[in-house]
Amino acid sequence: MIRKLIAFLWKDWIEARSYRISFVLRYFGVLMPLAMLIFVDRLFGGLNVPAIDRYGGDYAAFALVGIVITTYSGRALSAFAATLKRAQQSGTLEALFLTRANLTTILFGWSLYPMLEATVNLLLYLAAGFLILDLRLENANFAAAVPILALTVASMAGLGILTASFTLVFKQARALTRLIVVASALLSGAIYPVDVLPESLQIVARALPQTHAIEAMRLAVLQGHSIPDLASSLVSLLVFVIILLPLSLAAFHYAARRSKMDGSLAHY
Repeated sequence: MIRKLIAFLWKDWIEARSYRISFVLRYFGVLMPLAMLIFVDRLFGGLNVPAIDRYGGDYAAFALVGIVITTYSGRALSAFAATLKRAQQSGTLEALFLTRANLTTILFGWSLYPMLEATVNLLLYLAAGFLILDLRLENANFAAAVPILALTVASMAGLGILTASFTLVFKQARALTRLIVVASALLSGAIYPVDVLPESLQIVARALPQTHAIEAMRLAVLQGHSIPDLASSLVSLLVFVIILLPLSLAAFHYAARRSKMDGSLAHY
């Protein structure tokens, strides 16, 4: 299985590298939200905002963590459907499904390169935060940040596999993916606290894994909270993983079987 996953990673790296302009522009695109954050921080950075006091009171750091987690989880969400769609358009999906690799291996193989690229982007955000925004993480608890990030990726991957299943059956899932990404960005507290939302929307926000991920990561990185301190958020993320991952894998196996039976596997 390891050799198969490495083959997926190598294939995606060769494909990404072959489109050099797109490859370079993707990394320039990473800096756009950061540029926006710099200008917003100039406008509001000197103000006392009680709503973010529990995260240290530094709006730039508060928003940077939100943007990083939103970007990272968004990649976990979109990677599966996007890769599946490229395989359909290039005519390789049917051949891939006829190989000895099982569907679960294929799914995780599809996610390797996008998540590796997202990790590089995360490091770029942090480096820019240090150099441009004077971000300081003396109190950061990275031992708590690692399981938060892992559970975030796993829960959002569950949603991503569901959208890939939707793509196999209905051929188009871009609108569904965009809806989830936009709703998560608006409601999860990426650039403002969830507490400022109307109470009805706060209930919806708590039903999104990204909300708990951003909350926990801010407390771990900006305030140094430990794993026991973050137990509530971690348990919530774990519940999302336990529900979404098995459900999404079952849905994808069903979608693949149905598409093979009706002969629409490569249709898009």
